[in-house]
Amino acid sequence: MIADPLLLKAMLFAAKATLIFQACLVFYFFGKDEEVPYAARNIFFVLANAGCLFLASGIIQENSFLIKCGIFILIAQGMIDAHLIISKFERIKKIEKELEDEKSDAKK
Repeated sequence: MIADPLLLKAMLFAAKATLIFQACLVFYFFGKDEEVPYAARNIFFVLANAGCLFLASGIIQENSFLIKCGIFILIAQGMIDAHLIISKFERIKKIEKELEDEKSDAKK
């Protein structure tokens, strides 16, 4: 498919801007609180949708840079989701351990 060069340049610029924006957000949130706040998860969800769009447009236009950007954004979103799941699991595990310790102290 032959694409308009101006449209392709605009898409490449949007992909680069999205990557930079996502990287800044990740470094800000993980550097500040070591987790992504629940309210900010909507921003990352929108960025993940942008990754899908860049991946699809890269496949349609046969542009490897857009394909790489889309895959990178989706992988980053997957890692953020995995971090959220693991941190919740660890928090629940810690609470359960504290409750067990309190029960054993009460029996003594």
